[in-house]
Amino acid sequence: MDRSSGPFFCLMRHILVVHHSASGGTRQLVTAFCERASNAGSVDVVTRSASVASVADVRNADALIIATPENFGYMAGSTKAFFDRVFYACMADTTALGGGTQSVLAGRPYSVLVCAGNDGTGAMQSVDRIVTGWRMRKLHPGVIARRVGGEAGSGRGVLREEDLNACRELGQLLAEGLAMGAL
Repeated sequence: MDRSSGPFFCLMRHILVVHHSASGGTRQLVTAFCERASNAGSVDVVTRSASVASVADVRNADALIIATPENFGYMAGSTKAFFDRVFYACMADTTALGGGTQSVLAGRPYSVLVCAGNDGTGAMQSVDRIVTGWRMRKLHPGVIARRVGGEAGSGRGVLREEDLNACRELGQLLAEGLAMGAL
C-alpha cells in the first residue's frame, strides 16, 4: 500500500538544531536534547554547525533550536554570523502588497540552549532579540546550563545533570508536540 497518501500518511516533521561548541559544553546540551527528540517516530532531528547551517535548512525546519555558548555575555560569534547569513533570506518581500518584509518562519516554535560560564542571560537575550524579528513563538523559556567547578567565564567545569535533563525534557516536549500536530 502506498503510504504517501490516505489514512496511513504520516507527515515527517523536522527540528533543526543550530549549534556552536568550542569547549564541548554546548555539544553536550545538543546531545542531551537529541536523545529524547529523536524518539518521536515522525520527527527528524537535524543538527548543523552554525558555520554551515543554510537558509534551506532553516526554511525547511518546523521548529528551531539555537544552541550556543555564552561568550562575553553574548552568543558565540559563529552563532551571530549564522544569523547574519540567513536572517533576511528568511523574510519575504511584501512591498508590492503595501508591506515591507514578512517572516516566512512566523509562528514556528523555537527555543534556546546556552552553555554558560557566567549567568547566560545575555546570550539568551541576544538570540531572542534576533529571532523576534522572524516572529517565531518561543515554545519554552530555554535552558541556561551553568558550568560548575571551573573559573567564572571559562569553558572549564562540568555541566550539572539537572541541566542535561532539562535539555532532554525540552527535546521530548518539542518532538512530541510536533508529532501530535499540536505545534
